[in-house]
Amino acid sequence: MLANTRETYGLVSQLLHWTMAALILALIPLGLYMYELPASSAEEVVYKSWFYSLHKTLGVSVFAIAVIRVVWATIQPHPKLLNADNKLESLAAQTVHWMLYGAIILMPLTGWLHHSATEGFAPIWWPFSQDLPFVPKNPQLASFFGLAHYFMAILLGFSLALHIGGALKHALIDHDETLQRMLPGRYQSTSRELANPYFKRLPVVLAIFSFIALGGAVVTSYVLNNVGLAQPGTDTSLTNNSTAGWRVDKDNSQLAIQVVQSGKLVSGIFGNWDATINFDPENLQAASAEVKIDVASLSLGNVTAKAISADFLNATLHPVATFKSGTFVSTGDDTYEIRGQLTLAGHSKPLDLHFTLRIENGRAFVNGEAAIKRLEFDIGRKGFSKGDQIGIEVLVQFTIEASRAVPT
Repeated sequence: MLANTRETYGLVSQLLHWTMAALILALIPLGLYMYELPASSAEEVVYKSWFYSLHKTLGVSVFAIAVIRVVWATIQPHPKLLNADNKLESLAAQTVHWMLYGAIILMPLTGWLHHSATEGFAPIWWPFSQDLPFVPKNPQLASFFGLAHYFMAILLGFSLALHIGGALKHALIDHDETLQRMLPGRYQSTSRELANPYFKRLPVVLAIFSFIALGGAVVTSYVLNNVGLAQPGTDTSLTNNSTAGWRVDKDNSQLAIQVVQSGKLVSGIFGNWDATINFDPENLQAASAEVKIDVASLSLGNVTAKAISADFLNATLHPVATFKSGTFVSTGDDTYEIRGQLTLAGHSKPLDLHFTLRIENGRAFVNGEAAIKRLEFDIGRKGFSKGDQIGIEVLVQFTIEASRAVPT
């Protein structure tokens, strides 16, 4: 019997149920295991990335099966409860049932959303698109979806515990056929008349409230985790207080980096930096610029923590990176080069910045870039010196909008 009846589940529902159960029970410990794996060497990164790809691939499989299961459930009759006369117990069973339906769809979906918003690291093993449409690569968005995935895992685990506990109660205490109805070939029809459930809409309403509460927890946690992130943790001078010619409009400016990781380009941004700029195209000899960067404010997808660790940027020991200009050179119409000195991760090396400049109505628009060879600053030298996992060259890109400062 493939289809459901009002008395028991059909073979299709049973196969979907146990396939989902096996995948979910494998994914939960797999997720905990891979999260704790170290990533201090190239070999460890490859090992960890493999498990992340496995987790993601199984996750999208769960999502596809969950959608099929929910669609199948909507077109099939739902077997009546064997204990409908116990109103509170049946209410709990129905509520958990709807919570599980929502969680088995939303948990893999939030994981996929997190993957889509994150730059690089551990692809899904399939020939289709890695990303969902209309989901931009954005560290803040990735962080939000990551939190949603985490909280959804908690709700799913809670719902599963109640579901399994209820099934065991029916089998070991009530000694009824509830569990047998989900086992192929085990249920024997009794042809008895089963009562309709007393509650119809209330279980759905309670399940919806559980997801609303979960959404509130995600938003609250995200806000609390991001309070003060835009503030420098070690150098209070990183504020937009330039009065030396130009005042940077931080809302319309950005300092970003790009690096190749496992053959794929990964982008990151620094959330907290400041530039003191004195520049006149007609008087380049008097021009000067100094940029201070809060290293710990870097967002680089799933590898942010590793990027600012002691093996790479070492934000704890060297919290502020500084670029000080030396000579400004005109290289063409509205194009310039700055030959200066970069201090990063405890090392100081010469660095040339190339940029274009447009000035309109007292407002400057700058776009530029520079290439940094990370090994010159001992960044990632331990375990990542070959460049096969992480590129040797890091591209720094900056966009600056500034207005003329009023001297004080």
